[in-house]
Amino acid sequence: MSKASRPSVFGAVTTPVADVTPADTGTVAPTAKPAKGESGMFKTSIYLPLSVKDKLEEIAFHEGRKKVHDLFMEGIDAVLSKRGYATTAEMKDNSKAS
Repeated sequence: MSKASRPSVFGAVTTPVADVTPADTGTVAPTAKPAKGESGMFKTSIYLPLSVKDKLEEIAFHEGRKKVHDLFMEGIDAVLSKRGYATTAEMKDNSKAS
């Protein structure tokens, strides 16, 4: 029994260009609305020492299984309020009213 010959990995490379069908030249239509959760949101990263991360997770756990994100939002609200700006919740409510 002889083995069937394996196709060459170079077969496609040596194919003449005239034999290749052209790609679709249609344009991509933009979606009507942004994906769920992306509307009006800004995404960023924060780098913290592991000891700070651990402490924030501990605080969140002891405060009724909050998320660390909730603590970040509290901090952002404190910074905004201290400087006389509306809180994130107030800004969100105002943007919905517009």
